[in-house]
Amino acid sequence: MRYTIFLLLALFVLGPTAGCTKGDRSDSDRYVVLSPETAEILCAMGLEERIVGITAECNYPPSLATKPVVGNFGALDREKVISLNPTIIFSSALEQEAIAKEFTKLGLRVESSYPANLEDLLLGVRHLGELTGSIESAIVLADSIRREIEMIRANNMSKRRPKVYLEIYRDPLMSVSDQSFVGQLIETAGGDNVFSTLERDYSRVDPERIVTAAPDIIICYSQDTLESIKSRKGWQNIPALKNNRIYFESDINPDLIQRAGPRVIEGMKALAAIFDNWRMGN
Repeated sequence: MRYTIFLLLALFVLGPTAGCTKGDRSDSDRYVVLSPETAEILCAMGLEERIVGITAECNYPPSLATKPVVGNFGALDREKVISLNPTIIFSSALEQEAIAKEFTKLGLRVESSYPANLEDLLLGVRHLGELTGSIESAIVLADSIRREIEMIRANNMSKRRPKVYLEIYRDPLMSVSDQSFVGQLIETAGGDNVFSTLERDYSRVDPERIVTAAPDIIICYSQDTLESIKSRKGWQNIPALKNNRIYFESDINPDLIQRAGPRVIEGMKALAAIFDNWRMGN
C-alpha cells in the first residue's frame, strides 16, 4: 500500500510523460537507462548528460559511475526510478518486459529494444536517434559502426577459418547459432561457429557434439575453470584444449561480445586477433 501511494503521489507531482512524441526532445530530457547496451549507445551519441539513472550493469563508459543506481538488471528499486522523474525509461525488450509494462501502466514512457543481430544494432542506433531528437548523431554513429563491420568482414573473408565453440552456460551447456548477435560476431571476425545451425539463437547443446565437432578454439563465458573443462569426459582430445587455445573472460571481455553496442567493433577485432593467432600456429 505504501508503495502504491508513493507512486500515485509521484505521478501527481511529476506529471505523465507518455504523450511525448518522437523527435520532440530537448537537453532537459531525463533518461533512466536499464539496459547497458543502450547506455553505451546514448553516451556514444553525446547524450550522457541526459542520463539521470542507471542499473548496476551500466558500467561503460566509466563516467557513468557518478549516476544514481536504481538497482540491477533484474531487480529494480521502483520508487527510486519514479523519484528521478524520467521523461523516458529505456529497457530491454527481452528480459524486462514485465517491469516495462508496470511503468507504462503508471503513465511513464518506456522504450524497449532487443537487437538480435548486427543489423538490428544499426537500426536500433537510428531509432534511438529518432526517440531522442539526435538523428544526425545517430546516423554518424550507425554509419561508423557499419563501415567498421564491413572492413572487418572484408579483411577476414578469404582467410582459413578456425572452428569455434563459444560457451555461454555450463549447466546445461549452451551455445549460440549464426542467427544470434554473438554468432554473427564470430562469423564476421573470421571464425566458423561449430553450432551455427542451432534452431534457436541461444540453445542447449549436446556435450558429445562438442567433442565430435573438435573446435580449434573455445571461448568460455560460463564461469567454469580450465581444470574443470579439461576434466570433462572426452574433451582431452579436443584440438582447442590440446593446443591451449581456450579463452576466458580475463582474455576477452564478454561485454565486447555480448552487448549490442558500439564496442562490438572492439569485440570483433579481439576475436579476429585470436583467430589470426591460430592461423600462425597452424
